[in-house]
Amino acid sequence: MAAMPKDGGGLKRPSTVRSADPPGRLEAVHFINEALKGPAAAIFRGLVPAFVTIGRDRFYDTVMDSTQLLSGCLQIFQSQRSRFSALLVDEQGRQVNDDRVRLRCGRSVEDIVAMIVRTHAKRHFRSALGGDPNDPASHAGQLYLAIRDYLLHDWQVPLVPHYAPLPVETVLRLGPGLLDLRDAEAVRTLTPSAPVPVAAVPVPVPEIVSPPPVPKPAPAPSLRMGVEGAGPGRPSSPQEEFWWDALTDRSVSQIIGTRSPNEMRELVAALAGVNDSVRSELFAGLSLTTFQAAICLATAYRVLGRNSFANLFGLPGRPVVIATIAKRLRERGAGSRSDLKTLARLTEGAVRV
Repeated sequence: MAAMPKDGGGLKRPSTVRSADPPGRLEAVHFINEALKGPAAAIFRGLVPAFVTIGRDRFYDTVMDSTQLLSGCLQIFQSQRSRFSALLVDEQGRQVNDDRVRLRCGRSVEDIVAMIVRTHAKRHFRSALGGDPNDPASHAGQLYLAIRDYLLHDWQVPLVPHYAPLPVETVLRLGPGLLDLRDAEAVRTLTPSAPVPVAAVPVPVPEIVSPPPVPKPAPAPSLRMGVEGAGPGRPSSPQEEFWWDALTDRSVSQIIGTRSPNEMRELVAALAGVNDSVRSELFAGLSLTTFQAAICLATAYRVLGRNSFANLFGLPGRPVVIATIAKRLRERGAGSRSDLKTLARLTEGAVRV
């Protein structure tokens, strides 16, 4: 995804995938920024009708200043990844499906996501703390310098406003342990006397749903051909619509197979009704992408059956059992880098034990 950074800081983590050094930092950042303001922006504006009200020249700044909008855009990228395929190519124009592989811009998707999170953090720290985050003498700069190397993942964007009140000493003491704090409440426990932070620039946004938060996309007939004419079969809530899009993506449907309209409606409803333990233990705990989460849940639904799935994964559910399943998956190496076919196999084994 060529999108959204102005903070040029590259990752310091080594990658065994890359075979050559990327182009210069400034050139890569310029390439990515231009892609966002052109083709990437056009894709987002086409997917989210509410974005039409945001002027083209203001789109970049509006998204980068808003925690909610930026988080939603990153989730749209994950759930509608095929829409961005023209941007996800290497120097030879070949499709890139591995987030660790360098794109034409000279950075991988993993690198770009980290750059996006850092850029948003800079903007929020400037607004919430005052001072220049590029100036180590300012409070904003001291905090950014302490936390910069640990701003890596898209799930951290909603946490940026909660990072701002953290004492610099606390961040330095935690170091990589900051990545173990996966939700706002966990971060807030480090600053118990601080008020709950809000996004730096409140803007009207499309409805955000969970899991995971995503502005409601525009209708995509190519993804919903079996539903548009089915009357009662059409997704009836944003959550169901989100999971319908994920389950009908070609990469997912090739793994889970085809289902009758009734079976599809039941599966979508089941996934839309999962409990908070599923979100925290599986989605966040294993850092799963949208498509990976769809594979994981659809596999568990197939193995367990509707009633047992609802008993464990629905409301109120069985948090202890969900934690056990997540632990088994983690021990088997399941995570954000697992391919979909392998994840389905690992999930089946973890659920059956």
